[in-house]
Amino acid sequence: MSDPNRVRFVPSRVEGMPDVSEVVVLPDRVEIQSAGTWHTLHFRAIAQWPAPAWLSRTLFSLGIRMTPVPVADRDWCRPPRDRFFSFYSVAPLVVYMPEDEAEGYGDSVFYRIREVIQAAGFGTRDLG
Repeated sequence: MSDPNRVRFVPSRVEGMPDVSEVVVLPDRVEIQSAGTWHTLHFRAIAQWPAPAWLSRTLFSLGIRMTPVPVADRDWCRPPRDRFFSFYSVAPLVVYMPEDEAEGYGDSVFYRIREVIQAAGFGTRDLG
């Protein structure tokens, strides 16, 4: 049985990190195995907080969430393996879906990633 709070997959490719062999998306972070080492990108650190950011972060910490706070751009309007999430990290990180990504939206890793990110009050912006 799959974990509804985690998406683990092997991306077709990643821009921004070398030799990525696995990606794990959790509600509050993305973990990337690159060249045998795990790297963690916390969403609180990369989120585009509404102004004033200090107030938005405080309200978010208290569980008051008006709208999802974006942490990445996403593009669904491509062939399955070319769909991607572009995270708002300092060094741009673009994670593409697996080689065997499902055609249908509801069955896709893409859809699951969106759902997991939204579980903690974060979100993504649609480019397509």
